Amino acid sequence: MDAFQAWLAATLASVEVISPFMHSAWGWPACETLHFIGLSLLIGAIGMFDLRLLGLAKRVPIAALHRLVPWGILGYLVSVITGAMFLVSEPYEYIYNPSFHFKMLFMALAGFNVLVFYLTMFRRVKALGSGIDAPRSAKVIAGASLFLWIGIIVWGRMLTFTRPGWCGIEPVGFLSTSFLSSCIPLK
Repeated sequence: MDAFQAWLAATLASVEVISPFMHSAWGWPACETLHFIGLSLLIGAIGMFDLRLLGLAKRVPIAALHRLVPWGILGYLVSVITGAMFLVSEPYEYIYNPSFHFKMLFMALAGFNVLVFYLTMFRRVKALGSGIDAPRSAKVIAGASLFLWIGIIVWGRMLTFTRPGWCGIEPVGFLSTSFLSSCIPLK
């Protein structure tokens, strides 16, 4: 795994197109703003849909809320693009960061959860009108979706607080000696 991480970090660091923009006065703040707007679109649309599946706002037909999903997909795409810009501009801060590993794990699980929903439950729940409760299996998937997306946000925020230092140098900081700390191998 260490060899793969070293290769991936070095490969991403060699991409020199994005770094000048990201290290400009407005590059990082602009991408942060877009990243959070994307997350807001995503969580707003998907969160409302999941909460309806869990039984809130039963008077709203599920098909009506599903029309918001394209906004969630747009938000996801904006967040992925800006997240990739963060990763490419500072690969060593992410590749060796356990919070990034957990965020990627939660994103993979959320993607699997979406796939399971659309392959197994979507046709059944889309036809449900107002006032009708979703099946228990759809509620489990919706609950997992909310848990995973909240986890993605939490681990994304933790990225700032668990930045790895260089190995062999005593880390300083609140979480630096906890299980979350990691280090970047000296070049």
